[in-house]
Amino acid sequence: MSRNRFSEFIARRRENSLDDSGSPDSLASLGESNTNVDMEKYFTTLNGIERDIEGVNSSVDELGVLHGRLLSTADGDKSEAIARQRDQKTADINDTIKKLRSELNAVEQMNRNTQLTPGDEAIRRSRHAVLARKLMSVLDKYRTLERESQKRYRTRMEKHIRLVRPDATDEEVAEAAMNETSRSVFAMDVMSSYRSKVAKRMLRDVENRDRDIRDINRTIELLNRMFVDMQEIVAEQQDVLDNIEQAVDNTLDHTTRANEQKKWWLLFLLLILIIAIALSIALPVAM
Repeated sequence: MSRNRFSEFIARRRENSLDDSGSPDSLASLGESNTNVDMEKYFTTLNGIERDIEGVNSSVDELGVLHGRLLSTADGDKSEAIARQRDQKTADINDTIKKLRSELNAVEQMNRNTQLTPGDEAIRRSRHAVLARKLMSVLDKYRTLERESQKRYRTRMEKHIRLVRPDATDEEVAEAAMNETSRSVFAMDVMSSYRSKVAKRMLRDVENRDRDIRDINRTIELLNRMFVDMQEIVAEQQDVLDNIEQAVDNTLDHTTRANEQKKWWLLFLLLILIIAIALSIALPVAM
């Protein structure tokens, strides 16, 4: 739905407060209630989660730089040093997004188990859904980076295979790049025919890129599972918000009808009162 529920529910809470007290000052008094203290803690917690999501987003950018440096470096020692930095960055990102997923799930459980007014529940769930979508966006960005890097690593691996075996056919290169057994046979064949350090370095790079590709596969599988989890959270929040909105709309409709009925009853009583007063004046004069 395209409606801005967060703004609507804020406006409704303000209108309800004005109806109850006749003054916007009543909104300030809500800050002294336990409910609003809990709301403040809730939003403080979610603000921390949001900062962590932004941190992961920045870390994904840094990981992209490390992938690029590794792919453009020919020096073996430098490559290994960059690979260690990349692996550590990947591990840190994965640990953080696992923590964020657990925290968002915990917040969802808290919202489910806490008794709240429809307005407060809508505000809390709207904010929670926003963060779930933000994490989904970062996960998708991370997943895209890993898929693109995986393709680039495979391209580099095939290039190095061709350098040490320029006579290899496309099918042989593809088989050596994709199949570990074929690659081992290919490596033994190369080492028996080429004794140069260049050939050894190229083969080591091929093995390293194969390890990188397998590691990226595991990361992508993790991201796919997390993305599905976030989709489920967002869908559930949307269903709850739709139900809350419908309930609030129904309540407002009932309140409007009740106020209309009350107004007509007051008019009827006023009319009776006017008639009674008129009769009390007219009867003594007639006598």
